[in-house]
Amino acid sequence: MTALPVLVQNIQTVPIVYLDLETTGLTPAAGDRVCEIAMLRVYQGRVEHQFTTLINPQRLLNPRAAEVNGISADMLVGAPTFAMVLPQVLQLLRDAVIIAHNAAFDQAFLLHELALSGYPPPANRVLDTLSLARRLVQASSYSLHALAASLHLPEPSHRAMSDVLALKALFEYLVLLMAEHQIVTIEQVFTYQQGIFTKAATAEPPPLITQALHEGRCLRIVYVSRGTPAGTDRLVRPIELIQQKNGLFLRAYCYLRHDLRMFALHKIESMELV
Repeated sequence: MTALPVLVQNIQTVPIVYLDLETTGLTPAAGDRVCEIAMLRVYQGRVEHQFTTLINPQRLLNPRAAEVNGISADMLVGAPTFAMVLPQVLQLLRDAVIIAHNAAFDQAFLLHELALSGYPPPANRVLDTLSLARRLVQASSYSLHALAASLHLPEPSHRAMSDVLALKALFEYLVLLMAEHQIVTIEQVFTYQQGIFTKAATAEPPPLITQALHEGRCLRIVYVSRGTPAGTDRLVRPIELIQQKNGLFLRAYCYLRHDLRMFALHKIESMELV
């Protein structure tokens, strides 16, 4: 029997890694680092492996971040650095779709940690339960804690593995809702997350951006802005397309700024896959 192409497979039949990171602060570009990681790898409904550990961030924690996640400097004494756990992290991510809540945050930190260790961006596709929930659920707040409470799901505690278990329950709930709209394949779920199923999406994205999103690849672009009318060369990793009133935008991790950025598609002069 011929295997189905990956993009047309049912989302429940591919390896999934639920990911949550606790960090020393909010901005990797400002030097913030990962201080805890949790990963749960699931294949066809069965948990294959789970991994969680505190991480020595090699810097002080922001007091506000420590207040939220309850992690203290004393707890991190003797913990491995991120570079030490990278082989295990990459093995768990192999051939998997990553699921995270407010995925851009976790993805920015993961890419930053990989870059610090000299690793290229992983090719994994990423699904964001925050983006999906906003399209599927009516709620007063879309934080993981608020959604878990309102949907009567296991509630997170701002520690990585607790949040991962809440994340898994939320995604499984959203998968059922998407199935009611005949959104079941990987391709359909990613398209839906990007907002291309909505009436607001009036412009077709360039094929290279679509390919980069589907294959988890980077783009080298020349981007024109008011401050740089001649254009600047940038290496970016596309995350999602966002339709706004003034046009279609690409949210991507920018390696020039080492941070997430929004790029208006009409200001991208040229692009090539990397």
